[in-house]
Amino acid sequence: MVVGYGQNGYSEEAVRIFCEMQRNGIEPDDFTIGNVISSCTNLAILEKGAQFHGRALVSGLISFITVFNALVTLYGKCGSIEEFHRLFNEMNIRDEVSWTALVSGYSQFGKAEETIELFENMLAHALQPNGVTFIEVLSACSRAGLVEKGCRYFELMVEEHGIMPIQDHYTCMIDLYSRARRLEEAKNFIYNMPCHPDAIGWATLLSSCKVHSNMEIGKWTAESLLELEPQNPATYILLSSMYAAKGEWDKAM
Repeated sequence: MVVGYGQNGYSEEAVRIFCEMQRNGIEPDDFTIGNVISSCTNLAILEKGAQFHGRALVSGLISFITVFNALVTLYGKCGSIEEFHRLFNEMNIRDEVSWTALVSGYSQFGKAEETIELFENMLAHALQPNGVTFIEVLSACSRAGLVEKGCRYFELMVEEHGIMPIQDHYTCMIDLYSRARRLEEAKNFIYNMPCHPDAIGWATLLSSCKVHSNMEIGKWTAESLLELEPQNPATYILLSSMYAAKGEWDKAM
């Protein structure tokens, strides 16, 4: 039941049932405790997850890779970087899940250089990254301003690893170009996408157009975003402020 609830999005129920199991003296296996730790990650409750970490130690289940991977992900996503890396270093066996958890954790901590270094190490160990891994490493490239490296990773994802991009990957690429003030390249990238960006992708480009005072691309982006979300006031506000910054007060009203 713990596994069923946890894997179907009922994380609170999974934690509650696991606590009942403990009170009733029912011993968990590695799969059960790994899943309840993952539920704690989904709920961002580090303290409870740390308690289950202790339970795994007492039960002798800490050596199972399912438990280790769940703990690495927990500490990574909940912001405990020291415990996070210590656990990874203690692992005797590291699989794709372990490495992806480490890459994701460092990316979410905002440590771009470490994220990219870990990703390169993952590839050097002949491990297969997944779509989530590439989202994190593309985000790291964007934050670090490494446009060419990000483009290379995007091509690597599709051509060598056979992973078809989803909206999150496309948004990362739009952000990659936009942060680096390469707005024309961001526009060309959008033109060559097999689908239209979602609202986040358009808003990412629009925000950069405002920062870098690119009225031409900003207007095109705002119009595209308004077609998608005509009732969103934030788009009107951004576009209006861009006109105002240019002194075009009649259009800003």
